[in-house]
Amino acid sequence: MPASLEVATEREGNACWIFQIRRGGESTNQCEMTLAWADYDWWSPTGRHTPSEVALAVMGVIAATQADGGAAIGAADRFDASTIRRRIPGADALIIARLARRP
Repeated sequence: MPASLEVATEREGNACWIFQIRRGGESTNQCEMTLAWADYDWWSPTGRHTPSEVALAVMGVIAATQADGGAAIGAADRFDASTIRRRIPGADALIIARLARRP
């Protein structure tokens, strides 16, 4: 998983946000991630972080946990952010900690 991650587009779906995430700064290396409103509320209960910040935190945890299940998620063209809970042990705590480090 490339170290460089950015949200290329963000739009609202049915009870979720849908992101095109650019991996590695290349416009051809993108994936689509959905982030349900319920997951956003779980990871940012005060609403302090923008949905795109939460999406990038999810992707950052995926990138940092390649050996622990992140590789399969990170290689997917499309996935839901909640997938991280089933593939990476302690994912919720890792995402929340990553968000806590943001200014």
